[in-house]
Amino acid sequence: MKVCIDPGHGGSQPGAVGKGGTLEKDITLAVALKVRKLLESQGVVVVMTRDTDKDVRTKTQPNELQARCDVANNAKVDYFVSIHCNAAEDSRAHGTETWYSKKDIKSQVLANTIQKELIKQVKLTDRGAKVGNYYVTNSTKMPAVLVELAFISNPEEEKLLKDDAFQWRCALGITNGVLIMFGKQPLKEVNSVFKDVPKDHWAYKDIEKLSSLGIVKGDANGNFNPDRPTTRAEVVAMLARLYDAIKGGKI
Repeated sequence: MKVCIDPGHGGSQPGAVGKGGTLEKDITLAVALKVRKLLESQGVVVVMTRDTDKDVRTKTQPNELQARCDVANNAKVDYFVSIHCNAAEDSRAHGTETWYSKKDIKSQVLANTIQKELIKQVKLTDRGAKVGNYYVTNSTKMPAVLVELAFISNPEEEKLLKDDAFQWRCALGITNGVLIMFGKQPLKEVNSVFKDVPKDHWAYKDIEKLSSLGIVKGDANGNFNPDRPTTRAEVVAMLARLYDAIKGGKI
């Protein structure tokens, strides 16, 4: 079970910008990282086109959109999910929609499944699953969809998109759509940290923050063992991940 998650835009391309100054690239990355965490907790291998604020293109592949497709195609993933925020000249436009190409029936099934699960979680206007002509859904070799979470051009939905709890609901909807496609049971709720870290634990927020950045990790069973003594090797590993996060621009 392998899926590619593509946070739309990034680096030199901010994407759409809300009236409040919210950048699409920041929202898509925040939601994508949450999707990765949830899917990995269920044993799904997640390949990211980017996990920091950067362009994906390279010297050998200067086409930004094709570079994203290449990540998925080279990894031979089962599904490709590109995450975006919608925008329109009319600030009243609102709702959630999912796009797919007519290249295979599974893309349509994936789009319908993710759209259904997203609407369950975000409870915004259901704009449906639609056929579209998007580069990343056309040029990937596997079933692929492009998700428009909400309208960043709508002031009310822009506020929602910036809200961490709403981002987790978006992530849960996308995750459950993918899990269903893999024949797995959807998650009933978000466990944004680890199974053995209750929300009233004194370090919950710090653990959640460092976990979302990939600096601290749990075991194979999804536990963190928050009150267990840390070994010297674990400290070194955490410091190395912290160094990589800083160097990669995550912090």
